[in-house]
Amino acid sequence: MNLKEIQERLAAISEEIVADGADVEALSAEADELVEQRNKLIEEEKAEEERAAKRAKTLEIVAGLKTKEETNLAEEIKEIRTMTNEEVRASKEYAEAYLDMLKGVTADDSQCRALLTENVSGTVPVPTMLESEIRTAWEENTLMSFVGKSYFKGNVKIGFELSATGATVHTEGQSAPDEETVSLGTVTITNESIKKWITVSDEAISGTTVDTVGYLYREIAKKIVEKAEEILIGKITAAPASATSTACGVPTYNGATPAEDTIVQAIALLSGQARDLRIAMNRQTYATFVGLGLKAKYNVDVFDGLRERVVFTDKLPAFSAASSGATYVIVGDFGYGALANLPEGDGIAIKYDDLSLAEKDLVKIVGRQYVGLGVVADKAFVKITKGSASI
Repeated sequence: MNLKEIQERLAAISEEIVADGADVEALSAEADELVEQRNKLIEEEKAEEERAAKRAKTLEIVAGLKTKEETNLAEEIKEIRTMTNEEVRASKEYAEAYLDMLKGVTADDSQCRALLTENVSGTVPVPTMLESEIRTAWEENTLMSFVGKSYFKGNVKIGFELSATGATVHTEGQSAPDEETVSLGTVTITNESIKKWITVSDEAISGTTVDTVGYLYREIAKKIVEKAEEILIGKITAAPASATSTACGVPTYNGATPAEDTIVQAIALLSGQARDLRIAMNRQTYATFVGLGLKAKYNVDVFDGLRERVVFTDKLPAFSAASSGATYVIVGDFGYGALANLPEGDGIAIKYDDLSLAEKDLVKIVGRQYVGLGVVADKAFVKITKGSASI
């Protein structure tokens, strides 16, 4: 398929995926494959254009040569080589120019723009070494690293099966079997702007290195991803016990007091489609469950063989501190049951502001990322809640 055909098919998929009876998994897989093909074609065309330009320039140089002594062909070719913006952003020169801008050594971003070989609108892009700090924040968050991702522009609608009749055995020559009855629901994931900013004094930032600025960026990214984690846990705990036409169901197991079989009983309520299970809890809750095994002299595995799949999060309360009815453990498949939509990609948009608080000699570094989060599969999670009893 060429680029035009791929774009037309992607547009068609965006309509088909929200239609009744749509095979969401198949359409999503097809869309992922088409996007990969499209990106590959674009890169191939870009590479060919660059090669053609270099060949033309090389021929021009060769045609103008009088003797080898007059022009060193290798050096000329090296000098005319055009770097892409991505290559510039990865260079030491660009990182230093960007840092000079943050420090106020340069009055504006003109030094950075002079190094870039392609025009950019808005804020100049951060150096690659700083951007890598931002991108790894999602991977380093223990819980969010397991959550599935998509990159659709705008809000996303995900269809799921509310109910359906099963298949039947049909004997040749007999009347046709009854048509399958399917009831579908649709989850809408709305993108939200998550922001975090840090204020640094002019004096402090004037002596920083690129590594120090990297720490500031990493801290902003870390807080944004932690907020996304909090939002997702909130959506899981707020989900109805049974699925509706607009929400997937998250069954509840009332673990009034943590017991040897609490985790096992919760797992029993999951859908058979939930396979890559994780157990999310506060570290103090984990200590409570481990204590049960110690008291039983290890005669019982309270985690049902999933001890290595426990995921720690401070966004869930410790059992001892949880109020009655609060969720203190979530068991489920985060890759299958949850989705994080990043309409602007994994990177976090960073803005540097040395004007708003200039009278206080302060510099503001603001980070923003659009994220849509939601539960997209029925019974992919079970929430364990605290009853009226206590330890």
